[in-house]
Amino acid sequence: MAASQSQQGNWERRWHPLLSQWVIIAATTGNRPWNGAVVGGTQSENETPRHDPSCYLCPSNTRSNGTENPNYSGPFAFDNDYASFSPEAPTFRDDDSSPLMRRDSNLGRCRVLCWTEDHSKTLASISRENMHAVAKLWQNEYNTLCEESDIEQILIFENKGQEIGVSNPHPHGQIYATGFVGDTFSRLRESQADWTKQHNSNLLLDLIARPEYQDTLKIAENEHCIAIIPYFARFAYECWIIPKQTAQHIGQLNDAVLYDLADLYQQMAKTYNVLFQRESPNISLLYNAPCDDHPDNANWQFHIVMQPPLREPDKLKYLAGYESGSANIVNPVQPEIAAESLRQAFTAQKAQA
Repeated sequence: MAASQSQQGNWERRWHPLLSQWVIIAATTGNRPWNGAVVGGTQSENETPRHDPSCYLCPSNTRSNGTENPNYSGPFAFDNDYASFSPEAPTFRDDDSSPLMRRDSNLGRCRVLCWTEDHSKTLASISRENMHAVAKLWQNEYNTLCEESDIEQILIFENKGQEIGVSNPHPHGQIYATGFVGDTFSRLRESQADWTKQHNSNLLLDLIARPEYQDTLKIAENEHCIAIIPYFARFAYECWIIPKQTAQHIGQLNDAVLYDLADLYQQMAKTYNVLFQRESPNISLLYNAPCDDHPDNANWQFHIVMQPPLREPDKLKYLAGYESGSANIVNPVQPEIAAESLRQAFTAQKAQA
């Protein structure tokens, strides 16, 4: 089912139990006449070279700061040359400053994660073995960074596609490891801890055990992981991949679970390409528990969130006036309908394999 066929009208608010906020489901907005900007597909692999001499991330090339990349094969990671956070960040005394003029250190570390040496590939098209190596890189980077005493939160993510504003098309992701716990992570931790205190159980595992997630909201699953569209999805084709066993962070996954996670992630990346009939842009977020010493970290369930910014193959989902002003997202596609579209696309990509 094409994305444009999956829009149905309804008007309701759905509670996001992890962010403690309402999401507005208003699928009729997807049927508005559209005279705004449209976006095209990204370059295909046939048009993209396997090695680009001008790419700062390709093997053996020299980056803009003069550092030469090794002639690597498979995943490769290094400290970001233009980091947003730094272990060298200055410290400040806040003792006598005005509460209206507070500031603090921006301690942290930023890493660049190249998925493969092949400039023409994406996580949807690398080999299964390469995808497993990427998952191992995620795990190893998390385990290493969480040992640093100044690090309290580790967000592993990928911004894919020119629509996202990616500065380099080479297949890669990033890590922002920060000396503080951010607002979203604090809210996720509090919500999951509150649920555990009230129900003596795990919020996300309770969620995927509900019949709705075993039926209308499930996209696919394998032995150890499940891919779902949340009932409270904020973006049209948002997908969550959740291990079926308790795990606060990716470092706790054994190889069997980790590789099932990688397989399902790669299959979902392929599914989006089938759904949108193009190389789909995407934002992927690996939500590990904060690595500070807060006791509520024990209630966290590791999961991956995939958020393609498209509402149609050629239309982006913009966060404009109402959503920017209120922080309540309007989803133009009913999650149950989106899940059905993704199930069909998932089946189609499996048939192509």
